[in-house]
Amino acid sequence: MLSISSRAIRHASRLLFANLPKIQPQVGGGHAFASAGKDAGAQAKTEADSGESRKVNENVQLTWKSAIFTCCVGGFCIWYYDYLKDRKESESRAITTQERIGVPRLGGAFELVDRKGKTVTDKDFLGQYLLIYFGFTFCPDICPQEMEKQTRAIEMLEAEFGPIATPVFISVDPKRDLPAIVDDYCKEFHPRIVGLTGTPEQIKKVSRAYRVYYNEGLKTDDADYLVDHSIIHYFIGKNGKFLDFFGKNMTAKEMADKMRGYIRQDQESTKQRKQRRGVESPDEE
Repeated sequence: MLSISSRAIRHASRLLFANLPKIQPQVGGGHAFASAGKDAGAQAKTEADSGESRKVNENVQLTWKSAIFTCCVGGFCIWYYDYLKDRKESESRAITTQERIGVPRLGGAFELVDRKGKTVTDKDFLGQYLLIYFGFTFCPDICPQEMEKQTRAIEMLEAEFGPIATPVFISVDPKRDLPAIVDDYCKEFHPRIVGLTGTPEQIKKVSRAYRVYYNEGLKTDDADYLVDHSIIHYFIGKNGKFLDFFGKNMTAKEMADKMRGYIRQDQESTKQRKQRRGVESPDEE
């Protein structure tokens, strides 16, 4: 009985375990966790890739924003530089105008020799405007350029007022610039130009009156040398008084515009004086 019962129990046990539901072993659970881990890792990688993509996009956006910002800053700096430059130039012009309210004491009496060898003085030019340039006929480049500029400025005035202003050339090289040489030189420019020369003492006197600097440079011989000198045009009124001067950087048009202003001002003053005399004359009669 005992042995039968033991066999029956073993048999029943086998049947019991055979009919129990199959449970995944712990190892199988590890695989499940591994699979879940893989899914989570893949998701994390996707999120990381997405984050990196967003970061790249953000960097691209930041780069464009930086470029636009840099352009704006650069544009503002250029504008501000131009503003300061214009302001400085305006202040310089204002200072120059203020300094020249008191007209410099330039010009004065002189006695020179014209292109035909005739002696002339400053009194021979009263009643006409003068545009005077100091130079020398052997000048290789600067003087011809300035003489051409003088001619253009005079022609602009002639187109509006007629022959109201006379161009004048005064030599600062009296040793070589004899009247005949000055005459040939002036023929290359304006038909009404007055070419003047003289003795070294006469040239020195008129140069001092206009504060013109000149100095002979290095000489290879007595006939081959250059003269360093001021590059300025002087505008003289009908009364022989100095009105204005124009430097090398001023164009012919700018010179003509300046001279035109003085001429119109004089014409307006003359017109007003005539009108006042016209009003006063009946009363005086």
